[in-house]
Amino acid sequence: MKKLILLTGMLLMMMAKSVFASPVAPKIELGERMATSEITETFNKPVTSAPVSKLEPIKRMSTSEIRATINKPTTYIFEGVKGRELTLSLWAGQLTAELYSPNGENMGVIEKSDNQWIGQLPDSGIYRLLVTPKGETSSFVIGRDFNAKWTYRPDRAIPIAFGENEATVKLKMSGYQIQPLTVEGKQGQTIRVTASNKNLDVAIESPSGQLLDQGEGQTFAQLPESGIYKVLIVANRPVKPSIRVSVR
Repeated sequence: MKKLILLTGMLLMMMAKSVFASPVAPKIELGERMATSEITETFNKPVTSAPVSKLEPIKRMSTSEIRATINKPTTYIFEGVKGRELTLSLWAGQLTAELYSPNGENMGVIEKSDNQWIGQLPDSGIYRLLVTPKGETSSFVIGRDFNAKWTYRPDRAIPIAFGENEATVKLKMSGYQIQPLTVEGKQGQTIRVTASNKNLDVAIESPSGQLLDQGEGQTFAQLPESGIYKVLIVANRPVKPSIRVSVR
């Protein structure tokens, strides 16, 4: 009887050990260990964002004329109507201006200060004018006209007599004309221009083609170099102005 009780107790103890024994951890194969380390390394890597390309500034061309100084490519936008004739005129400045249609087509390039683009707009929508300076900075004037064609008149010398420092010329100009007046200047001197008609645009251009200053009816600039300067007289309607130019 005692032996039976002893055997029963031993059997119960063995069953209890098997029930409450800790589970055996599964073996991790070498491949699984590598995958785990790769995942951990991936999560620990710093997140880097892709470089963002710099976009040129965009400005609305809300008037018929742009007068600006830029040091980077700049886009000017304006609205156009299909079928209308457009004239873009660059009458001062050293730059390249590219015209793009609403669908992205390059319609033409203006590069010289006596150049213009004339054409019929193919679509209605927003047109872009990408202006790129040729130097570090560029001051310029671009005119935008519908149904207008600008013309350049031949250069005309300002008759400053020997020993004098100023002269006056009388002009007869039609609408949408630009009259360049030439005058010699030395570095450090100042050119002053005054027109009898305040509705005229006047500008001073250096021998290297840099726009020094512009204004309505009058302007002045200190000369950065010696040489032949251009005084640009811009008329958008028929006018007979007197232009006084002094060099001191």
